[in-house]
Amino acid sequence: MKGKGFWILFYCLQIYHFTSGQPLKSIAENRYFRTISVDQGLSQSTVFVVQQDHQGFIWVGTQDGLNRYDGKTFTVFRPNKKDSNSLFSNYIRSLYTDQQDLLWIGGNKGVSCYNYKKERFDNYPLPVKPGEWFITSITADPQHRMWIAANSGELYYRDAGSNRFVSFPYKVNGMPISTIQQLLFIDGHLFLATDKGVYELDPATKTAKARQPAQVNVRINALLRQGQLLWMGSENGGLFCLDLKNDQVTNYSHQSQTANSLIDDDIRSLAWDQAGNLWIGTFRGLSILDTRTATFSNFEHQSNRHLTLSQNSVRCIFRDRQNGMWLGTFFGGLNYYHKDDIRFNILSQTTGNVLLNDQVVNVIKEDPAQNIWIGTNDKGINIWNRKTNQLTYVSHAETNANSISSNNIKAIAFDREGHALIGTFNAGLNVIDKRTGIVKKYKHDPSNPFSVNSDMVHALLRDQQDRIWVGTRAGLSRFDQAQQQFIHFDRDPSGKQLSAEGITSLLQDRKGRIWIGTINGMNALSPDLSRLTVFAGTTLSNELVNCIAEDQQGRIWAGTRDGLNLFDERQQRFVPYTGTDNAIEGAIFGIQPDDQDGIWISTSKGLIKLYDHFNKLQIFNNQTGMGNMQFSLPAFCKTSDGLVLFGGLNGLIYFYPQSIQLKPFDLQVTFTGLDIFNTHVAPGSSYKVLSNSISETSSLRLSHEYKQFTVYFSTFNYIAPGSIQYHYRLKGFDNGWQVCDNIPKAVYTNLKPGDYTLEVQATGPVGEKSPIRTLQIRVLPPWWRSNGFYLFLIAALAAIAYIAYRVINERIKAKTALKKERGDREKAEYLSQMKMDFFTNISHEFKTPLTLIIAPLEEMLTKPVPEKKLRKYHERMLGNAKRLYHLVDQLMDFRKTENGLKKLELTEGDIVSFMREIYSSFLELSHQKNIKYYFKANRSAFSCYFDRDAVEKICNNLLSNAFKYTHPGDTVELSFEHRNDQMVITVSDTGVGIASTDHERVFQRFYQVNHSDANWGSGVGLAFAKSLAELHHGTISIESVPDKGTVFTVQLPVSRDQYQTGEFDANNHYTLLLDNLTAAAQAPAEHKEDTDPEPATHEQQLLIVDDNEQIVDYLSGYFENSFTVVKAYNGQEALLQVAAQAPDIIICDVMMPETDGIQFCKKIKQNIITCHIPVILLTAKSEPTNQVKGLEAGADDYVTKPFSLPVLEAKVQNIIRSRRRLKEYYSAATEIVPENIALNTLDEDFLRKAITIIEESLSDPEFSVLKFSRSIGMSRSSLYLKLKAITGESTTDFIKRIKFKKAAALLESKEHSVTEVAYMSGFSSLSYFSTSFKQYYGCLPTEYVSNKHVEP
Repeated sequence: MKGKGFWILFYCLQIYHFTSGQPLKSIAENRYFRTISVDQGLSQSTVFVVQQDHQGFIWVGTQDGLNRYDGKTFTVFRPNKKDSNSLFSNYIRSLYTDQQDLLWIGGNKGVSCYNYKKERFDNYPLPVKPGEWFITSITADPQHRMWIAANSGELYYRDAGSNRFVSFPYKVNGMPISTIQQLLFIDGHLFLATDKGVYELDPATKTAKARQPAQVNVRINALLRQGQLLWMGSENGGLFCLDLKNDQVTNYSHQSQTANSLIDDDIRSLAWDQAGNLWIGTFRGLSILDTRTATFSNFEHQSNRHLTLSQNSVRCIFRDRQNGMWLGTFFGGLNYYHKDDIRFNILSQTTGNVLLNDQVVNVIKEDPAQNIWIGTNDKGINIWNRKTNQLTYVSHAETNANSISSNNIKAIAFDREGHALIGTFNAGLNVIDKRTGIVKKYKHDPSNPFSVNSDMVHALLRDQQDRIWVGTRAGLSRFDQAQQQFIHFDRDPSGKQLSAEGITSLLQDRKGRIWIGTINGMNALSPDLSRLTVFAGTTLSNELVNCIAEDQQGRIWAGTRDGLNLFDERQQRFVPYTGTDNAIEGAIFGIQPDDQDGIWISTSKGLIKLYDHFNKLQIFNNQTGMGNMQFSLPAFCKTSDGLVLFGGLNGLIYFYPQSIQLKPFDLQVTFTGLDIFNTHVAPGSSYKVLSNSISETSSLRLSHEYKQFTVYFSTFNYIAPGSIQYHYRLKGFDNGWQVCDNIPKAVYTNLKPGDYTLEVQATGPVGEKSPIRTLQIRVLPPWWRSNGFYLFLIAALAAIAYIAYRVINERIKAKTALKKERGDREKAEYLSQMKMDFFTNISHEFKTPLTLIIAPLEEMLTKPVPEKKLRKYHERMLGNAKRLYHLVDQLMDFRKTENGLKKLELTEGDIVSFMREIYSSFLELSHQKNIKYYFKANRSAFSCYFDRDAVEKICNNLLSNAFKYTHPGDTVELSFEHRNDQMVITVSDTGVGIASTDHERVFQRFYQVNHSDANWGSGVGLAFAKSLAELHHGTISIESVPDKGTVFTVQLPVSRDQYQTGEFDANNHYTLLLDNLTAAAQAPAEHKEDTDPEPATHEQQLLIVDDNEQIVDYLSGYFENSFTVVKAYNGQEALLQVAAQAPDIIICDVMMPETDGIQFCKKIKQNIITCHIPVILLTAKSEPTNQVKGLEAGADDYVTKPFSLPVLEAKVQNIIRSRRRLKEYYSAATEIVPENIALNTLDEDFLRKAITIIEESLSDPEFSVLKFSRSIGMSRSSLYLKLKAITGESTTDFIKRIKFKKAAALLESKEHSVTEVAYMSGFSSLSYFSTSFKQYYGCLPTEYVSNKHVEP
């Protein structure tokens, strides 16, 4: 027996290698610290201060920058010399959040305040002392005034009025203070943690006194109040607790012999946790004081353990709003702890008190003794004794024949005796005897049909009948341990074969079915092994089955290389299962139900827990306490006490499911940042997108060029940030919700212009959801696609269409107009031609009669005439006949010129003297019209070739025009100038002028400028002048301004080279005609009468108005035997004569200068004083429209020229007789009826008014002609003339007629006596009344009454 025991011990020593370890602590007792440092984005690993703002960000001050943390990412702020609104300091030692939620930052340059709306810093510089200087502490007093302290001992407070920090000088009773570490207000007094202990400063007296007892005379680094207790962390003096009431002090210090004492006496920071424990950060680690039991729990960095402190020097401790504890270390960055922070236990090759000998775990099994067998990939088996927390290694050794055949372990099982069966990769099956430790190996022997199918053993199963099933890559066998034989199974009795020979997993369910997973589908073998049900790989989510499990309710789950499958017992088929939001996808490596209702599934993305009847799931990964665990092999196990283990590429994790309970979070999504083209966008930046922080923004307007933008968001959950899933969608773009992979952000590129709504929702670990946070986003179109541009384009197209329409329409109109104009022009030319032909023909016809008129008259004038008046008529007839002859001749010349028949006849002569002769011929006309007339020449004589006839006719026409349209007193000038080898002849006047619109048209034939309806000529003169100038190879031009005058300029060439040879005439036979408006009218001097006879005086006056003196003289001579004739030569002069003479009748020409006949007639007929005067109009315009215009102006008759004097005289006498008859009728009438007497409405109104005035003043004895004229608004003389012209009576007689008519009526009524009637009629004397009445009626008043009474 002793020998046997020895061999057993020997074999155990060969197989087992023991590793000692401490007993395994309860999982619940551990505190795990998550490290957050530069690997996660922290700017620097030395952390001095931690603070949380009102939004939820964690702010971290380091010795190289300020950090803002949202649970996923860091944003780092550092000074930027080019930006005055950047952070002031890079060495950050203090942070404080005030009552207004402003964040204050103290550093090595002073104080900064973070502006949340603008995402910038407002800086407050302070006087920096030489050496190491920084702001150590920031706090606020009860009045919310900010106080800061510097490490050099200065105090400052913020003056709200000037918005700057002001130095606060104070006195110290005792030793001077060199440095201040912390400020703390207690009951209005400021407590200072200094290098000389704790001082209490009264701001009112500015005096500081030592507050701690004498024994506490050490440097104080930290202060923390607890009611009336003040906790003080000292440097090398431990922890002090001061009772503020009685100044009693309790000291806690490190005791090297006591396990639960303070970890170190050099204290840097103090903070309270949620449970009321005091956390103490020291130079050598963390101590947590339970103030109820006065015991310390100590934590320090352990390099061989996971989730311990990253570094021992804890410089600051901060508790956030979720009651998480943040620890800032000097070299290890941040450490975070929360009691609800899920942490899995890890067993690996690098961490913990016990270490695996290999990182990769292939299989995990529990033996009957509750030891955990861990099969690795390269180092064999690790046997973990959980009771002693010890590991034993079993591995292959080539020098040891009793060692296992391979270190690559693929499967482990235990038979009913407790012997271990080990499946290896390509090394067969190993069976380790539980009692002896002897290893027996079974390998495939091709010659032995009862050997194992293959040396690649991947699955082992002991069924309910204790049968051992061995799954290899070449098939399935049942191991008969008694016979030491492997019975191959590849088909059932009916011949149905397995879906594939490659066996991956084996499981027997509670119904006794054996489930066989293969590389191509699933198989179910009935408990009696009689029937095989095959599920081909195509019926699963993927053909390769990694694992099989049966849950608490007996349902079968199959994990494949791509997806999870659940067996439907009713339909006898597998159904893919993806869970909520398709969270379960990809490779499934292990499926392990726990002892409650949960199913744990290891996947390529982490560990998933299904629970609540699969309605909910939780996901665990390296951000939720799993470290860097990565699953890739079907290594999973549940022990007999409910411990669950999963293996992977970095060891294994183990946990009790009841301890892994994620709690629901109160989730609120906040937008935290905006990037455009991967550049952070701050409010007021050049992108001009944000005016405030994005957290306070409800909508964005993005220009079209911002094709790529990113919106960041967070729930500020620091307990388990990895357990929060963020979903987002952009309404108007996304069809469904998108899931954030790691960093919570939404990235979009190349969005079309339009309005979108970004919706973000967070889902917690137990399925809780946050409210949906929305952000309105408008992507503006490019300018060429904007509504404004479209409107502009539409407007432009409409304008183009309209313009095109107008252009086309105008072109059509233009064509039509051109066609019409061409037709009109042709018609006008035709009519003009017809007119010209007519005039030419008439001119030819006129010449013979004129010759027969002129020749006899000339002969008659050569003989003496006994009556001078008759001779005067003959001379006048001859002058006008010659004038008519020259007009006809000019018309014929014009016709010749236009037809090209007139030839130029150039002769040499002195043109200056020739121009003087022309000037002289108009002198008499200028005297008659009282017009200033001048001639100017820049040469006294100038000999050249010119056509005398053409030059004379040009000058005559231009001068005639000038005199026609120039008023008396104005100027006409004829000038000559030799300039630039040109003869320049100018005719200028200061007359009425011509509008610029008529300048080009005045040279058209028959065109006449409208001057107050007085169209004087035929419209041929200027056209003829232009034709003659062009015939002379010259030009004629006009310059004219209305009411200022006109200048006609004729330029004729001087050089002979300008003319053709045929245009020169060697014989100079021309004589000057000297024809003008007055030449023919001037009688020879010898025939003038020496004296005019004295005109006879007649009762009636006749006013003759005409601008032609000959017409006036002729009519005057005719009517002077019957009327006193008054003459006027224009309308204005005639109006003056009417006012002065009051004629009985007027004969007036229509076409006159200044005021024409129509205007003159209107003024006469619209004046109450003159409207009774009859007017006869004379005109050459015989058209009915012109006659109607004259009659509408009030003319009594209208006579056209040429007229017959007897007819005109008859019309005058008829009007005079009709007026006389009206007066006779008035005289005979007893009653005055205005409409029967007056010839117009003005006279009717005048008579009615006159009668009314007299009747209203009938009883006034003082009523006189003077009062009457004043009442009616006329002078006595005007009133007399007016009444005389209408009634034939004087004013006095008219008044008497009205009075006696009224008196007669009163007498006839017999209601009044004669005396009463006399006084009522305006007579103051009865005798005078009777005498006057008798003179008017031919009888006395009494007789008048008697006669009326007698009349039947």
